[in-house]
Amino acid sequence: MPEVWGTMGEERPALGLRGELLIPTIFAGLIVGLLEVVLASSFGALIFSGGLADRVAEGIGLNLFAGTVIMLTVALLSSQPGTIASIQDSPAVILALMAASIAARVPPGERRFLTVVVAIGMTSLATGAFFLLLSTLRLGNLVRFVPYPVVGGFLAGTGWLLVRGGVGVLTGSSVTLGNLTDLAHLGAIVKWVPGFAFAIALVWATRRYRHFLLIPGSIAGAVAAFYVALFASGLGIGRAQARGWLLGPFPRAGLWHPWMITGLARADWHAVLAQTASVSTLMLVALLALLLNASGIELAVNHDMDLNRELRAAGVANLAAGAGGGVTGYHALSLTALTGQTGAFSRLAGLLGSAACLAALLFGSAALARFPRAVVGGLIVFLGLGFLVEWVWDAWSRLHHAEYLVVVLILVVIAAAGLLTGVGVGIGVALVLFVVNYSRTDVVRHTMSGANWQGTVERTDHEREVLRRAGDRIHVMELQGFIFFGTASGVLERVTHRASDPRLGPLRFLVLDFRRVTGLDSSAVNGFVKAGKLGELHGFSVLLTGVGPGMLRRLQRGGLSTAGEGQVRTFSDLDHGMEWCEDQVLGELMGAEASRPRSFAQQLDRIFGGRVDPGRLMAYLTHLEAHPGEVVIRQGEVADDVYFLEVGRLSVHAESPDGPPVRLRAMGPETVVGELPLYLGSARTATVVAETACVLHRLSMTDFRRMESNEPDLAASLHRVFATFLARRLDDTLHTIQALLD
Repeated sequence: MPEVWGTMGEERPALGLRGELLIPTIFAGLIVGLLEVVLASSFGALIFSGGLADRVAEGIGLNLFAGTVIMLTVALLSSQPGTIASIQDSPAVILALMAASIAARVPPGERRFLTVVVAIGMTSLATGAFFLLLSTLRLGNLVRFVPYPVVGGFLAGTGWLLVRGGVGVLTGSSVTLGNLTDLAHLGAIVKWVPGFAFAIALVWATRRYRHFLLIPGSIAGAVAAFYVALFASGLGIGRAQARGWLLGPFPRAGLWHPWMITGLARADWHAVLAQTASVSTLMLVALLALLLNASGIELAVNHDMDLNRELRAAGVANLAAGAGGGVTGYHALSLTALTGQTGAFSRLAGLLGSAACLAALLFGSAALARFPRAVVGGLIVFLGLGFLVEWVWDAWSRLHHAEYLVVVLILVVIAAAGLLTGVGVGIGVALVLFVVNYSRTDVVRHTMSGANWQGTVERTDHEREVLRRAGDRIHVMELQGFIFFGTASGVLERVTHRASDPRLGPLRFLVLDFRRVTGLDSSAVNGFVKAGKLGELHGFSVLLTGVGPGMLRRLQRGGLSTAGEGQVRTFSDLDHGMEWCEDQVLGELMGAEASRPRSFAQQLDRIFGGRVDPGRLMAYLTHLEAHPGEVVIRQGEVADDVYFLEVGRLSVHAESPDGPPVRLRAMGPETVVGELPLYLGSARTATVVAETACVLHRLSMTDFRRMESNEPDLAASLHRVFATFLARRLDDTLHTIQALLD
């Protein structure tokens, strides 16, 4: 459809109109009103057929009443000026089945008619209440989860239904795939070819030219040409009507009465309640169709709508229609597209359409009966062809081929089996494509070994070197996204490959980080259970880090045992998991050396690699002790000292006003704390807390300056050592970055 509505998100006028848009808006309003009268007559004949055929005039009156109030209410309440609502075909079909069922249960007479009226009214009331409930719960945006190609296929299928319906209006009979050959008969050709030609010409003109008078001018010209040809041929209006070239005749005036009120007391309520299943089906069908229509309107008019507000508008409209025994209705994609084509951005179009329905209801429709069927049917065909051209022809160049095939598939299924079946098939195919495409997404965000990814625990040079050499014993996999049957097997394959790779040596620890995992299905749970069993077979431990409580319970219910000191362990985050793995590796490779106590002088000698005399340095240090939980350094304070840790463990945290502290590092004996802010002259960037009872030695700025004055060679050596610490940390960071980039 041509983009005549403007750009997405642009404000639209409500009732105010620029002068040049007044005429197109009046034309659009009258045309949609005329089409609503046609729909009311058609659906009335559909619902009140068989044993109810004698009340078809009253049925048309009920439909005209519903069309009047639904179109009026949505025109006033919609978030998109120019939106047109209408009674709809899918609910009408279900209501026809309900009416036939009631007619079979209730004996002929007034009570049968009133029972049908009450069933129809109660259905509309229930649908309206359902829409209002969903609007209150703000569930309108659920349609946003419908894939774009499905909406496109729905629009293409709507185009086909409009073309078929338009041809039916032109010929005066229903058109199906099975009776298409009937259109080749001469009697049918003279009815549908002129309207079809009008529609094709209008599609070509609107795609080539942009003018607000194009569509109303074409309609007026087509009507004038019809009557010129009619009188030139010597045929009168009566003969044209007899041959089916005009819309009429319509039923008499005064078609509606408050039968709903009378029926509440006289209806057969057992027959009404027996339709509960059909009512529930209609409510769901109406919800899906409403949201799809609203989404289609957004695409057709290139403007976002508040879907919760649209649900509310449709809910109020159906409550009003149901109170008078009217049928269910909601937003009409085709009629709204027509107002968009004419440039009728105002609510006035819907108000005029409602007024036209009301006039037909109250005063009869003799004037409307004179309207050429070729023009009305041609307009419907024009709307349908517009959707088909956009979503079958234009979409080829803008959609991926797989998405385009979804659109075509939905179109074919809708043509063969109906609207809802086509949408259902399309959603199913779109889900399959999504699964296939998502399965190609790597849920393993990063894969690293302990050689290039180490925990935040500050280690000695010797320990760091041991971890570098033996780092391949630790294999880290950072997972992401939703892990399901399409991706879980890939994770297990990578684990199996690493466990059996002879080039990397034996695997001791498999770390699976779940911090960025959003969910698991049963296949993924089974895959991780197999990973645990693989660990038992190959002799490595499986560590699960960052697993939320709900996800952990699901893994445990699936058979993954994380209790005690078994093969599978859990840790709150990757940092603590890596700390445990590194401690195990150091314990295995360094043995007693890792736990051998050393004097503080020996620790200083190891820290400085023999470049600083421990005895001379200790003369400038102050002995301190810290209890567990005690703050040694507070974030934001002035940095004026450095600490050497002799005994215990310190934890470095970054404080945040928006959440809990985040651990940056953990530090054990033979480590130095706080040297960076000392050089930068800045405030402390983190808080340091004693995890255990600690023994520390403090070098204050005052003592450091005294050292520089009294023993400049000692101070220079200390500077070089601190520079080495900073360079080493930078080197570790670069190794980690490189590992993440590989």
